[in-house]
Amino acid sequence: MNVIPLFKSHYSLGRSILTLQTPDSRIEDGPNSIIDLAIENNIKKLFLVEDNMSSFLEAYTHCKENDLHLVYGIRMTFCPDMDEKSEDSRDKSCKYIIFIKNTDGYKKLINVYSDAAKRGFYYEPRMDFKTLKENWCNDSLLLAVPFYDSFIYKNSLTYSVCIPEIDFTEPTFFIEDNSLPFDGLLEEKVKKYCHKKHKIVKTKSVYYKSKDDFKSYLTFRCINKRSTLNRPQLNHMCSDEFCLESWKEQN
Repeated sequence: MNVIPLFKSHYSLGRSILTLQTPDSRIEDGPNSIIDLAIENNIKKLFLVEDNMSSFLEAYTHCKENDLHLVYGIRMTFCPDMDEKSEDSRDKSCKYIIFIKNTDGYKKLINVYSDAAKRGFYYEPRMDFKTLKENWCNDSLLLAVPFYDSFIYKNSLTYSVCIPEIDFTEPTFFIEDNSLPFDGLLEEKVKKYCHKKHKIVKTKSVYYKSKDDFKSYLTFRCINKRSTLNRPQLNHMCSDEFCLESWKEQN
């Protein structure tokens, strides 16, 4: 099974040290560019999973200029009811990814994200499935279940009770191996849930270029978190595998 790299850019504030600069505009010895990395590694189909819509225009423009096929998605928090703003609703929240397939999908995702950022905002933009279904079209959008922070992750490894409402479409489930202690357990849970029902794709989240960049990435995360390297207080920060170097080793 080929491993698909899921890039995230600096537009997802505090989550990545990769930019979307073009080769001719990148500063020497500056941050690595996702566009550069795709070209250097012959990645023609570029999967970009962001936490907001801010990067779309730059990503689309630069991918088009460099003959890259952009597959754009937003990793969004889902709760039982976006009108309910309480700690209980936060405990029942988890992540899903919505990918756009075409221009109509882009318009629909703009509507969904805008609704989540305005009406559903509680600490962060939030969506619920009742509202999503009103904007859904299988020809325009694709729903994916990320490996981390999904309902399977939350129900298996935390005290959350997240109920999936995904029968309106055919979701794709992602699995990853980043050498975290619970990766094997979580992969078994995903495969058991999906058995003969849902498609599973092996992916790799990419937030920096090489394992040597991990300290720089962690420092950047700490600055945004207002914590320190001695006590970062960040989830999943015991592995340097969230990088393109690791993807190349697995692929």
